[in-house]
Amino acid sequence: MSVVLALVLRRKALKTFFVATTIAALAFIPLCAGVGSIVDSQRFGVFKYETYADVRDFRIERYLPPHARNITLDKYAMGHRAMYTITLEDLTEYLDQLWADADGQSFVSREDLGHGESIVGEQFDHSFDGLDWPIPESAIHFHSPVQSDGGGADYYFDTRTSTVLQHAGYW
Repeated sequence: MSVVLALVLRRKALKTFFVATTIAALAFIPLCAGVGSIVDSQRFGVFKYETYADVRDFRIERYLPPHARNITLDKYAMGHRAMYTITLEDLTEYLDQLWADADGQSFVSREDLGHGESIVGEQFDHSFDGLDWPIPESAIHFHSPVQSDGGGADYYFDTRTSTVLQHAGYW
């Protein structure tokens, strides 16, 4: 009798283990998706900051000038879009320093990027689609150094409002 009881208990234990393992395996992906969704809602989206010091995100800080003010950021996994105010002098000093720090290591040279050229509103492509940001009628287009994987930033400076629209990509 005790042998039969031991076999029944063993079979029930194996069945319980199998069911519990199956439920855990099936619940793992939705649980991870739920946790990811909660984390992403705090990490990605549109955020507003008064100053550079308020941003506190190393991915953004490497492309954002320290003198930027009234910053609006649209953060996403592989980059960000930003709108902020800054003087042309502060922006060009910042970019000159970025290029000096790159010390010739940019994948594309500054001259080949057409650095500092004027552009008109139609040339903004789809870089700022979905945002209700005012696209300048004309702007001066600047570039950061380009990483070997294509990462970098474009800066569109509106001379009328001293506003920059920035598009940065990193992966």
